[in-house]
Amino acid sequence: MKKVLSLILILFMGAVLIFMSGCDNTKYSVDYCGTKNSFENAKDAYAAGEKVTLYFPFIATDTDYHFYVEGADFNTDYDDAKGYIISFVMPENDVKVWFDSINSMEYIPSNATEMLIDYYEATVATVGGDEYYELVLLANNDRSVVIVDAYWGDEEGETHKKYAVPAEVVDECYEAIEKCNFREWNSNPDYYGITGAYYVLNFKDGVTYTRVTSDHMPDNGKALMWSVGSIINRYITDEYLIEN
Repeated sequence: MKKVLSLILILFMGAVLIFMSGCDNTKYSVDYCGTKNSFENAKDAYAAGEKVTLYFPFIATDTDYHFYVEGADFNTDYDDAKGYIISFVMPENDVKVWFDSINSMEYIPSNATEMLIDYYEATVATVGGDEYYELVLLANNDRSVVIVDAYWGDEEGETHKKYAVPAEVVDECYEAIEKCNFREWNSNPDYYGITGAYYVLNFKDGVTYTRVTSDHMPDNGKALMWSVGSIINRYITDEYLIEN
């Protein structure tokens, strides 16, 4: 009888060990880099081996999106109802997920000079026709050359002028950027969009870019974006004009 009980106890303990080994509750975190609210079905942590499926439904027209997953292999798909679908199997490590986007109507520099800031504003669906104004601040590595490309456009065409401006404009702009806390905009669920106009501020932020728009901004969002654009705009004068 004792042998039978011992055998039962051994089998029971073995079953408990197997069960416990198969129930590892260790979860690994997902850092959305401040963009979690832009994704649906997003959780803060997943168990290793768990299938992660994220949906990105907030898609603006004339905008290209690029998605990144650092720490895991991933696939991107698209569904008319759900938008972009990003999926991957959670590895045994933490993962970073983020995206960037650029409006296909905006300026993309084609030369070696690096774009630092792009300010864009447009009136849309107006009786007099759509109009836009864009200021693009560029510089080389040591800021010995700082350029502003300015664009004015409407239904009749586009005007482009180039200005060589003082290097201090870069520091002035980034001081304003820090004060306005733009990095928090895209993750704030209480912000909203406007109609009749479209505003964009896209700035180099470390090794990537941060882009905010009037599709998702606070009440004073236009004024905050213009606080950066107005610094560049001060140098749109004949004194600094180099190409007309």
